[in-house]
Amino acid sequence: MAYLYLGITLFFFSSMEVISKPLMGSVDPFFLTWFRFFVGGLFLLLFVRKRLSLRSVLLLATVGSMNSIVSMTLLQLSIKYGNASTAATLVSTNPLFVSLLVFIAGEKLEKRKFFGALLGLMGIIVFAYGKIVGDTFIGIFFGVSAALSFALYSLIMKRFIVKYGALVSTAYSSFFSSILYGMLLAITGKLSFPELSFTGWLGVLYLGIGVTGVAYLTFFKAMESLGVSAASRVFYLKPIVSTLFAVAFLSEQLGVIKIIGTAIVIFSLFL
Repeated sequence: MAYLYLGITLFFFSSMEVISKPLMGSVDPFFLTWFRFFVGGLFLLLFVRKRLSLRSVLLLATVGSMNSIVSMTLLQLSIKYGNASTAATLVSTNPLFVSLLVFIAGEKLEKRKFFGALLGLMGIIVFAYGKIVGDTFIGIFFGVSAALSFALYSLIMKRFIVKYGALVSTAYSSFFSSILYGMLLAITGKLSFPELSFTGWLGVLYLGIGVTGVAYLTFFKAMESLGVSAASRVFYLKPIVSTLFAVAFLSEQLGVIKIIGTAIVIFSLFL
């Protein structure tokens, strides 16, 4: 059952960029990111029985903002200004930046992890050099920035996950950071619902309920049986599955250099 949960997680996570790319012509990326976390966070809260203090909720909302407001908005901008497969591959490099941030903080890395991080950075450079039609340097910049900010969020979030558990921490941080995001968008006059077709709204709801709600829930279910390390390998497979989806459903092309860069990145992640 755990591997079924993991398969569902991989499917939803890998389809995020492919589903949201066609929406970028009619939906503001800031609105879409806010909506994702508002709906997804609300969905996750339905499965949470633990009640937290106001102080804890505010702390989780603040930390969660680094994910919902910063990292995932940067990812959405990467999708808007580049190919879906490119954005998916770049954001999946966040474990490399976790290793680098830990190293910068003064912690000693195993040789294998250190080599993997350096190899991953080389892969990103090769990947960027091999950009094809649809890719832009600004899109690649947003993608790398999304991975870096998500890595920082992951390191800070770790203490809350240890204290409250992964599901509780993610549910509270996602939903209440979306409240802060909504207030920010309202103040800046950007909180306006787009005019979409029925199909368009299905896509938006899919991203909120499916990608940000169901996928996180099944991920945590898989984690309970398989452990954190095994369950987290879903992120290493995401670039491959996302790229296949992008080629099949968005007719994206693949250049030789870009394929080599992707292969280097995936190999470095496994290291």
